[in-house]
Amino acid sequence: MQKRKLGKTDIHLSSLGFGAAPLGNLFENLDERSCYNILENSYHSKINIYDTSPFYGNGLSEHRLGNFLKTIDEDSYYLSTKVGRYLTPEKKQNIDRGAWAGGLNFKLNLDYSYDGVMRSFEQSLIRLAVSKIDICLIHDVDKFTFGSEVDYYFKLAMKGAYKAIQKLKDERVIKAIGVGLNDSDICAKFANEGDFDCMVLAGRYSLLDHENALNDFFPIAEKNNIGIILAGVFNSGILAKGVGENITYFYDKIPESVKLKYLKIARICHKYNVPVPAAALQFSYSNKLISSMILGMDRTEQIQQNLDYLNYNLPSELWTDLIKDKLIDERCPLL
Repeated sequence: MQKRKLGKTDIHLSSLGFGAAPLGNLFENLDERSCYNILENSYHSKINIYDTSPFYGNGLSEHRLGNFLKTIDEDSYYLSTKVGRYLTPEKKQNIDRGAWAGGLNFKLNLDYSYDGVMRSFEQSLIRLAVSKIDICLIHDVDKFTFGSEVDYYFKLAMKGAYKAIQKLKDERVIKAIGVGLNDSDICAKFANEGDFDCMVLAGRYSLLDHENALNDFFPIAEKNNIGIILAGVFNSGILAKGVGENITYFYDKIPESVKLKYLKIARICHKYNVPVPAAALQFSYSNKLISSMILGMDRTEQIQQNLDYLNYNLPSELWTDLIKDKLIDERCPLL
């Protein structure tokens, strides 16, 4: 599998990474053996970046991921987790799990303060049961999470969380610091305010949605040599599964305008006998600013399937038609 350097760090990431949100029982309950098998398969497929968060299943994702990672050579992979929430024990019946079908019986406590972030990081180390975390990200300081209050939380994060993870990096506890967000303009705002190594951007540089990232974040990332890791390149389902029943866009009902755009893209892909997920993955990775794409995979067969999509032979005419029909921005670098 191809590897790319993560910004100005010495970290080289595989083109596909493992997004561990499904290990927290996102939408459905997974059993322990299945989770271990998925992780083992991903490792043998040469994936070398694993991304998790205390948020995923109230600590369950970190717990399951750590159970596997402690069985392999720590120098053979990179581990990324997030800060901004610490956990406290809670009665099962009092926990609002949101989109999580299950998880550990802990309460999420939102906290971007210096002390709160240090507490979150220490808890993650214990849950993961490994001796190192390579990448630490400030999580979810975006409009997707906070709406009109995002500026308030941004200031809190820069005053507290940023100083905490910068200290962890200065002390060589971690190798890289960044943010994990759903909004490209807030990525740009963080990039302008602090010295970050990398940023995980979810859903905003995809076949369906990429103009804003090209306008507000990518120029700053290139100028400051900030590594970009993409998440949500299938936009929570539509680019992988189409517009059928129960398929989502940003974990919500698919807007009609997005559905129409997808159908136009799908028609052109069908014309060249190209699976839409293959076009989606290769579109995102064609931009050399992208170091890796972390995919949430909850079935072992999805790992090889996504590798096949990444290596699928795409005719150049596909991109020509997509640009011609104004379905992708002509500024996008394409293979």
